[in-house]
Amino acid sequence: MKFLKIVAPRFSLEEVAELAEQHFGLTGQIDLLYSERDQNFRLREQDGTAWTLKIASVEEDPEIIDCQIRVMQHIAAVDPTLPTPRIRHALDGSPSVRISGEGGATHVCYVLSHLPGQLLDEAPVTARALSAQGVMVARLGRAMRGLFDPAPAMRELLWDVRLLSRFLPHIDKLPDPRRQQQARDIIEHFATDTLPRMRTLRTQLVHADVNEANMLVDPDDPAVVTGIIDFGDIIYGTLVQDVAAIAAERPFGEMPVPEAITEVIRGYNEVTKLEPEEADILYDVMVSRLLLTPLINAWRASETPEEPGYMHTWTDAVYRVVDVLQEAGRSKVQDTIRRACGLSPTGLQRGISTTPHTMPVTDLIERRKRVMGSKLYVFYDPPLHIVRGEGVWLTDASGRRFLDAYNNVPHVGHCHPHVVDAISRQLQILNTNTRYLGTQVLEYSERLGASLPGNLKACAFVNSGSEANDVAWRMAKAFTGNQGGLTMEYAYHGITDAVDAFSPSVSLSGTIAPHIRTLVSPDDYRGPYRRGEAGLATRYAAFADESIASLDNAGMAPAVFMVDSAFLTNGMPNVPAGYLKAVFAKVRAVGGLCIADEVQSGFGRMGKHMWGHQHHDVTPDIVTIGKPAGNGHPLGVVITSPEIMDTFLQQTAFFSTFGGNNVSCAAGLAVLDVLERERLMDNATKTGAFLKQGLTQLMARHDVIGDVRGTGLSLCVELVRDRITLEPARAETDRILNLMRDEGVLVGNEGVHGNIVKIRPPLLFRKEHADMLVNAFDRALARV
Repeated sequence: MKFLKIVAPRFSLEEVAELAEQHFGLTGQIDLLYSERDQNFRLREQDGTAWTLKIASVEEDPEIIDCQIRVMQHIAAVDPTLPTPRIRHALDGSPSVRISGEGGATHVCYVLSHLPGQLLDEAPVTARALSAQGVMVARLGRAMRGLFDPAPAMRELLWDVRLLSRFLPHIDKLPDPRRQQQARDIIEHFATDTLPRMRTLRTQLVHADVNEANMLVDPDDPAVVTGIIDFGDIIYGTLVQDVAAIAAERPFGEMPVPEAITEVIRGYNEVTKLEPEEADILYDVMVSRLLLTPLINAWRASETPEEPGYMHTWTDAVYRVVDVLQEAGRSKVQDTIRRACGLSPTGLQRGISTTPHTMPVTDLIERRKRVMGSKLYVFYDPPLHIVRGEGVWLTDASGRRFLDAYNNVPHVGHCHPHVVDAISRQLQILNTNTRYLGTQVLEYSERLGASLPGNLKACAFVNSGSEANDVAWRMAKAFTGNQGGLTMEYAYHGITDAVDAFSPSVSLSGTIAPHIRTLVSPDDYRGPYRRGEAGLATRYAAFADESIASLDNAGMAPAVFMVDSAFLTNGMPNVPAGYLKAVFAKVRAVGGLCIADEVQSGFGRMGKHMWGHQHHDVTPDIVTIGKPAGNGHPLGVVITSPEIMDTFLQQTAFFSTFGGNNVSCAAGLAVLDVLERERLMDNATKTGAFLKQGLTQLMARHDVIGDVRGTGLSLCVELVRDRITLEPARAETDRILNLMRDEGVLVGNEGVHGNIVKIRPPLLFRKEHADMLVNAFDRALARV
């Protein structure tokens, strides 16, 4: 358990004094403060101003330190009255500096304002104070909920209660056999019941350690919180983890423990209403969190006796609280908490799960057939009953989590807190249409236009990619006067009647509309011209000449060529360089326009570039986007030149009641914010390359893999029964999808033969997720 062995730096007071003056221009009295894994000092200037100088352990991830700083800056911006430390920038303007320690090791050093007050463990306990402290933690959670940072989401933290089960093999280090059995019971219940339920709860960035050592209050009035300090344990976790810490890990004075806990929760609930599932799980989260203290102390006493003891005096106090809670019983404490939250008591008994109500899959299927038609269009066999999403994870009704490597619509992750918060806040203020003046639709239009090449600046707002492509088709006909359309064979562009004609992949009859002609996919793997042959771009582009000539023979000319920039439904072929540029030139030569459908390829999914068409070095006449733009919120936009837009509007009075509404624009702006702040396009580039390499390496072990293609986080694996004949492995692909589901990883299939495994996860998919996918794919392939 290496994460228990982080050693704090050991700079002398003289060294710290020199560092403070050199990097931050600070001089004064310096005193050492206690810290578990950092080295902290209080520096008091001559005028009495106090600062906290922090030097991080060399083993601490610098990205975590940067995240702490960003969080404190974010809190100061969104809730300036919250008493959290403020950053003092270094003399060079940076929020932190890198310094050298023993053996040339590099440490992160930064300075915070030193907050006044006394620690909670020294303050008197009153009902009013307990409630006020609960209020403050809820305010802290609300201030942090609009920010996401990838670093804490992947961190392995000592005090993260979700890792409690790791201590099970070390229970014998507890000196008392009775406590060993007590710990074993708590941990086993946590692993089998509590942790699966936690996976269905609200999650966001949380402090994760707001307890008696990290909250300051006014010495004269403990109901006045003067500081929340030490963001070193920040994680992406459940809200109840913060509630449990402030409610149970604290002094109770003369108040009965359940009553004191209730007051804290009542205060928290005044600001942030706890959901029933959260209220019902708090008993177990509190008991489990408290157990960490004796477990960690015992482990350290046994394994690292040379290190100074940490919190050993708290062990007895923690056990007293655990004993009181267990004596009261889970059911009684749950009902007390429910009443504090304004919920009806449930009388839940020990061990009963509060995961969402489930129905057997077969019952759901029959119910669905009755109300949605007899033809099922669902993933996997049997289908999944999904009840919750979070980041790159989906949770089914049983509480099992699945790594989502398929869904492109939640572009920046399922239920991203910044997007959810933007939608929620705007929905509470105003949601109306663009016949009224507003700034959000203008800001969103301007930011979209700034990201696109050429004169693509004019926006028409709708509610989906299908509607966007429908309007784009109308614009093209209005501008060109032509009535024909060109699309790729096996393309998909939407569900409206007009756009369905551009979507031969969904035609069960194989019939192509009389005004539509298809182009052969530029597939250098199984197409008529293969990888390594000369002139691929020119030879494949020549198929456009045939389609244009066919329209001409029917008395039509193309108004538009509509193309998905990633060619996803065509199996993500390695499109020859220059192909799309050549086709665009041929279409424009006969008076047509070119539409880049960026619903699936845009917003950095393909890495390196914001838009898919930029990978082909072309500038379309019209760009369309859909629901990924709003992370799943209904949003569609047509972006074109002012000239094309004005021509269209001279011929029709275009208006969409919900297109461009305030909430949709808030969602769209939030997605752009997240893409920029979290550098997700760069992540798609790097993680995508890492994942593609891992998938390619599997070819040496699995002959069924014929080809690995794609770029960024838009990848595919083509499965074949023979690498020479390229016979499609359709049945094997279907089986692989279900085996991957069994492994806890969700992927899809694609292509005219249904033999292509499609991988398009949310863009916050990281290398550790890629490793999980590749390993699961390897195991699934071994079973085919």
